[in-house]
Amino acid sequence: MRHGFVAGLLFALLALPVAADAQAPDQNGFSMGLVLGDPTGVTLRGGLGESSAFQFHFGFSPFPGDGVAAMLDWTYDAWDFLRDHPSAALLFYFGFGGKGVWFTGKYFAYEYDHQHSFPDQSHFGLGLRGVVGLRASFRNAPFDLFFELAPVGVIFVVPNPGAYYDIDAAIGGRYRV
Repeated sequence: MRHGFVAGLLFALLALPVAADAQAPDQNGFSMGLVLGDPTGVTLRGGLGESSAFQFHFGFSPFPGDGVAAMLDWTYDAWDFLRDHPSAALLFYFGFGGKGVWFTGKYFAYEYDHQHSFPDQSHFGLGLRGVVGLRASFRNAPFDLFFELAPVGVIFVVPNPGAYYDIDAAIGGRYRV
C-alpha cells in the first residue's frame, strides 16, 4: 500500500509541471520556501552557476530538543537521475556548511559513547555539517522539492564545553523567483 502511494505521488509530481503554461524561472536562480524537520521554518537558495549553490535554513529545531537553528551550506548538484526528462530533474546533491543553535531546556546531543543531556538553561552551539540530498526541480513550473540529511560532525556548546555530534533531516519546497 505504501509503495503504491509513493509511486503515485512521484508520478503526480513529475506529471504536474507538464501542464503548466508559464515558463519557469531559472532552476539555479534564487528561491525561497518552507522546510520541515530540523529545522522547521524558512529556507532560501541562491544558485552560483550551473551546479552549485548556497542554501540557508532558519527556524525551530525540534530534534533532538527545543531550539532555534540557522544553517548555511554550499551545495553541489552531482548527478541528475532524470537527465533526459523534458519537464523535471531529480538532482542528487552534496555539500558542507555550518550550523548555529540556541536552546533552552530539553536538548541533547551525542558524545562518542553516549547521549548527553544539557541542563535547563540557555546554551549556544556551533557546528560543522555535511549535507546530502535529493532535489526535484521542475522545468515548466517555478518550484523545487527537496529531502536532505546532514550529519553535524562537531558541535561546540557554550557554557558546557565539549564536542558533540548530531544529524539533521529535512524535507521542503521552494518557489523560484
